[in-house]
Amino acid sequence: MICVSASIAASTLLLAGFPSSATADNYDLSQDSYLDIPIQETGIVDVVLDGDTFRFIEEGATDSVTVRLLGVNTPEIRGFNNANRDKDMCGGPEATRLLTSWLPPGTKVQLRSLDEASFKDERIQRYAFAWNPQTNQYDIDLQVVIAQSGLAMWFTVENESALSYKYRVMIAQVQLKKIGLWSPDLCGPLEQPEAKLSVNVNWDAQGNDSTNINGEYAIIRNVGDSNVDVTGWVLRDTGVSDWFRFPPGSTLTPNDFRVVHMGVGTNGTPNPRDLYWGSEVALFRNTDINSFLGDGAYLLDQNTAVRSYYEYPCVLDCSDPMKGVLRITKVNATSTAKKMSRRTNQEYITIKNTGRSTVLLDGYHLRRDVSTYPFLPDTSIRPYQSLTVRIGKGQPTDSTQYWGRDSTLLRDSGDSVALMSNRNVTISAKKWGKQY
Repeated sequence: MICVSASIAASTLLLAGFPSSATADNYDLSQDSYLDIPIQETGIVDVVLDGDTFRFIEEGATDSVTVRLLGVNTPEIRGFNNANRDKDMCGGPEATRLLTSWLPPGTKVQLRSLDEASFKDERIQRYAFAWNPQTNQYDIDLQVVIAQSGLAMWFTVENESALSYKYRVMIAQVQLKKIGLWSPDLCGPLEQPEAKLSVNVNWDAQGNDSTNINGEYAIIRNVGDSNVDVTGWVLRDTGVSDWFRFPPGSTLTPNDFRVVHMGVGTNGTPNPRDLYWGSEVALFRNTDINSFLGDGAYLLDQNTAVRSYYEYPCVLDCSDPMKGVLRITKVNATSTAKKMSRRTNQEYITIKNTGRSTVLLDGYHLRRDVSTYPFLPDTSIRPYQSLTVRIGKGQPTDSTQYWGRDSTLLRDSGDSVALMSNRNVTISAKKWGKQY
């Protein structure tokens, strides 16, 4: 079990800069960036409810409100926010004790958010900053306390992502160090300790995500040498309302996989490895160049220990061994046929494996502007062989796949396409014509 003490000096957990290993890009990493977020309420803590939630009494008020922290998401504990939960999740009690140690009843806190009316399940969503007697300011960032403990997943909300990048980097750092939830020893002996599984997510469905919910999917693959029975294991995103539980008989032999589509369908159709989450809405947020948005998928065993996960976009250790190996070798953007169905398939993109080993493309995709093409599940390219993706429709083969569009996509002049990794990092790109 992880041991966390409130005796950590407050000054070490204030809003601080990040190490040079974090790629800041266009995001503000200055220590005062939280000051740009409006103060919504100031008051005291009534009681902590779990690792990311507490009751709060605003100055001048008598009734309390429930506050859900932004930026971090800790495991659930029994009886709170889930009437059907009969036991604590792995890491839930530890996270609750941690927040309680920093927020005993009566602690002065200040709540900030960009949107005053930011609610979730009758709880207000806020960044919370505790009073620091050393500086006489509200500058103890409670989200930092939780993120650095290793007891939280990243949790970002559209229109409230001002500090998302900071917390994402902190959580990525403890993941690399295998602290807290990311340690195999947090919750005692592991179920099937030899299990080695990967999770990859196609989070950007073709077309409108809301009308193509099954175009969002996760691929769970056995990358180890032993059979793994994932019956009863849970696949979840950063939310708590819609989780998927693997059905009986879900045994994966080495290199076997399942494709969990986010929408509604019949398990085992149209392909034997297809499963369905059952959500009526798209679950995984798309990335956004104007704000730091993303999501994650987490595979939990029956004891709710994290066994594998996938998060995007990448912030640390974003290298990919396929860079320089997989290459876009040809793009044909010119189409002259009179019939549109033929014109679309005259446009194509060819990717070549220049390496000596077969490459599996789980989670990889092509991107042209805002349009993406995820390779079919279990797609691979043998050494020195190529795969061509035609823009129109057709029956896929080992060497050809189809984007599935009814109209052309590539401009004859002044355009570009990119091959993106399963962590949304550019592997290869090709431009042609005059770029505007």
